[in-house]
Amino acid sequence: MTDEIEALLARPGPGSHRITIDLDGARVETLADLPPLRDRLLFVGLNPSPVSVAAGHYFQGRLGRTLWRRLITAQILPPQTDIDTADDALVAAGHGLTDLHRRPSPRDDATDSTLRAGVGPLWHKISVWRPAAVVFVWKRAAEIAAGRRLDEPWGQLHGVALSGRPCFLMPGPYAPTAEVDAGLNLIRNLGASLPR
Repeated sequence: MTDEIEALLARPGPGSHRITIDLDGARVETLADLPPLRDRLLFVGLNPSPVSVAAGHYFQGRLGRTLWRRLITAQILPPQTDIDTADDALVAAGHGLTDLHRRPSPRDDATDSTLRAGVGPLWHKISVWRPAAVVFVWKRAAEIAAGRRLDEPWGQLHGVALSGRPCFLMPGPYAPTAEVDAGLNLIRNLGASLPR
């Protein structure tokens, strides 16, 4: 096994996931990929927020923390999960996290071409990690990866698979309660359908 593949498969323990990497010739503090176990879920975001990087944990901004509450509701995470370190609980459950773009920013301001540059590496990670399914946290990330506009507001993305893995979309942060409830029920069923 090559060092690159071995590094890509390394699963971190609990604690800060902050790392420093080289991006376009500059050293940048960001968050490390959290690989899933085979046949678990891979959650994909756009890029880390500075708040998350400072905390050393994914999705620590106001909207991001909503993801953790929703994953608790969907029974992907245990009910007592601490939101401040929920990515550790996600990894402990065998699931993983990555972003299309590694450079932190306080808002979604990356260009489409910058995000598209992350699709090839995402395919590579998925082909190595072999998750049961890919779950996009944000619709923009799903549309960039799909290479087209998506009609689905949440749920399974019909006709979209990355490295042979089906793709799903979480309900948006401002979706109506009925949509969120239905979307989280689908994610709950997806999690329950995984091999034990």
